[in-house]
Amino acid sequence: MESESFYGVTLSEKDPIAQFDVPDIPEEYVVHSHKLIIKQISLGSEAKTGEFNVVQAETNVNDDGEKKTVKIPIAVLKVGETRSLRPNVEFPNGSVTFKLVQGTGPVYVCGKAEMNFGEFDDGHMYEEYSDDEEDSDGDFDEDAVPQTNGKSKITKK
Repeated sequence: MESESFYGVTLSEKDPIAQFDVPDIPEEYVVHSHKLIIKQISLGSEAKTGEFNVVQAETNVNDDGEKKTVKIPIAVLKVGETRSLRPNVEFPNGSVTFKLVQGTGPVYVCGKAEMNFGEFDDGHMYEEYSDDEEDSDGDFDEDAVPQTNGKSKITKK
């Protein structure tokens, strides 16, 4: 089962930090994958002229089995130059912190959170599908007429 939801935050001088956390999932479900995808970062109309607004993302990554924190700017916006970006940045590792490290904003960060989860772990799902495939090997219909582009090759006499 897949789940998608909108994600949006406003970063400003008053609230320069926003945190995205993976939502709690009931224990009977197994999360197969989850990610946050940032689709657009925009500078608000009331942003100050000549001021750079820099948005930084902070997340954890696994590097050779070692967890490391990565901090990297994902947007540099300025009135009159760049008011909006479409970065299409994916964060597949759970929580992400967005911070307005320079400027007063407001800066709007929006995207979507995707989660793929089910009631079985991968091993059970594999066993379930492999059993079905073994049972269906003998169900081939030799009299079936092959079709091309949805049309039968049978001609009428």
